[in-house]
Amino acid sequence: MKTFNSVLRKIVLALALVGVMFLLFNYYSYIFARTVVGRIDNVARVTGVTAMIGTRQLTDGQLHMFSVSIRQPDGEMVTAISEDGQWAIARTGLCVKAKYYPNPPWNLKNAGTYFNARLLTMVDCDSQAARDIGINLGSFQNAPKVSGEGPTMPTDHSMPATPSSMEGAPSSFPTESATPSGQ
Repeated sequence: MKTFNSVLRKIVLALALVGVMFLLFNYYSYIFARTVVGRIDNVARVTGVTAMIGTRQLTDGQLHMFSVSIRQPDGEMVTAISEDGQWAIARTGLCVKAKYYPNPPWNLKNAGTYFNARLLTMVDCDSQAARDIGINLGSFQNAPKVSGEGPTMPTDHSMPATPSSMEGAPSSFPTESATPSGQ
């Protein structure tokens, strides 16, 4: 009976070890995911425009592929590639909370890098929402400011103050010339 219990115990331990290894192997990226809170340093579309309008079919992941760089308050720049289409509206200088998933160490080509950066929250850095997610604006003195440039706009594109459809329309706000001269 002692031998049977000993063998049974060894089989149960072996099965438990196999189960743990299976979970670790399949869910490594989720188990060791990293939450990154900081200021966007750069977001760039990886898929070129010519690839989008070409004859080759692109998957949704390829169509919405971005390279993301976030500067943390301690100065560390954390980079990843992402297939999350939410990054299309991200702009340099905005503050974010993102989840970065590491490539497993047995993937030798990409070990030590992150993939599929998931945008969780995006806020203005000087807002109360930024302070709520743990961002102190004073820690980003040397970081880039918010720009109108994003991954979907060329760098030479200017952002008009009013849409072209609104130009020439009467304004409901008083202008300097509309105020009485006596005031």
